[in-house]
Amino acid sequence: MKKSLLIQQEIGDKSGEGITLNNISQIYDARGDYDTALDYLKKSLLITQEIGDKSGEGTTLNNMATTAHARGDYDTALDYLKKSLLITQEIGDVAGLCATLFNMGHIHWQNEEQQAAVSAWVQVYQLAQPMQLKQVLDALEGLAQQLGLPGGLAGWADLAQRAATQE
Repeated sequence: MKKSLLIQQEIGDKSGEGITLNNISQIYDARGDYDTALDYLKKSLLITQEIGDKSGEGTTLNNMATTAHARGDYDTALDYLKKSLLITQEIGDVAGLCATLFNMGHIHWQNEEQQAAVSAWVQVYQLAQPMQLKQVLDALEGLAQQLGLPGGLAGWADLAQRAATQE
């Protein structure tokens, strides 16, 4: 991958460079080398911002949050996710919104903020269900089992209905 990065830098392919830096970061993240992963992500973020790639910027911020979360730095992770959320909302990226809110829910849960976590996950359900985003719905189904939420997706539907009546 580093060879690919060098070629992209040589030919001036900024978009490809940003994506490759992001991909390389995931290798270091998987190895537990979070500092190196974060260095690559910061470089990727600068490039996505420089070229105006909002989708790439949101993805990179989400990956930065995952790395911060893995390090146990939940406040920083949540800050990255809030920035990503604003971007995904701005560009109307429903899949990106789902990923960001799903991750925010996990940070809230980790911080023992159960109501905020469930609220984030209900929002994910409300976004994913009408569009039938299978991967997201499958993740919610698995999460329902982990949380002991009866009925799987039906449990999320019930919570979404209750949230709608409280508004």
